Amino acid sequence: MIKVIVVDDEYIVRKGLIATINWGKYNMEVVADAANGVKGWEQFLEHTPEVVITDIVMPEMNGIELAREIKQEAPHTKILLLSCHRDFEYAQEGIKLGASGYIVKTAFQDDEFEEYLAAFAKEIEREKAENPPHIYQKVGHDAWPEPIQKAVQLITKDLSKSHSSADIAYEVGLSRSHFSTLFKKSVGESFSDFTEKLKLTAACELLESTSFTLQEIGEKIGIQDGKYLSKWFKKCTGETPSEYRQTKRRMESNNFPPLA
Repeated sequence: MIKVIVVDDEYIVRKGLIATINWGKYNMEVVADAANGVKGWEQFLEHTPEVVITDIVMPEMNGIELAREIKQEAPHTKILLLSCHRDFEYAQEGIKLGASGYIVKTAFQDDEFEEYLAAFAKEIEREKAENPPHIYQKVGHDAWPEPIQKAVQLITKDLSKSHSSADIAYEVGLSRSHFSTLFKKSVGESFSDFTEKLKLTAACELLESTSFTLQEIGEKIGIQDGKYLSKWFKKCTGETPSEYRQTKRRMESNNFPPLA
């Protein structure tokens, strides 16, 4: 699900947005809300949402300052400003900082608000398509020998390519046998097992976070045969890709955050 936070010093506005918008329709969920920019920034750092809905005029830190901090930390975050007529110049400043748009609260319409949400959902899905999940984890890798670090970077840079151990060994300047031995000793599993886990993790993330077809997902992770991909996925997880996606969507739809 696409994570959203709502920041507004007016309690009724905050809770009204959370309660009345059908967030699930856009594959979104509100993970937190805050009454001022300082608290909003804390919630942003904690939850790293893809979408931030924020008022402009707030105590302690206004929405423009919050937008500036967010864009410096995570430039791809979608920010929608809520403003009053008197905030027009501030709203324009927010747009220059990279906010996606603003809505005048005194003339608020659900249709306009939901048009922004629909656009955000499409943009985020497109960005995920252009930048597939980056599965590489830093945990423990600093202690790996340089050739193994380089090998993992090569593998995770583009999962759509089929990487053989011989090809990667050549790229990092090792013989195939030396590479295989060093890889298993450093990472704790064989090259093939490690690569398969990366592809499985990426497939799961794409099934959960996008509406890609099985063929499209296969192309992203380097498994071109859709029938083989389905059998392989079920062997690994016990579910077909469609069953996995349905299970995750059902779990997410039953996991709405409390309104208190």
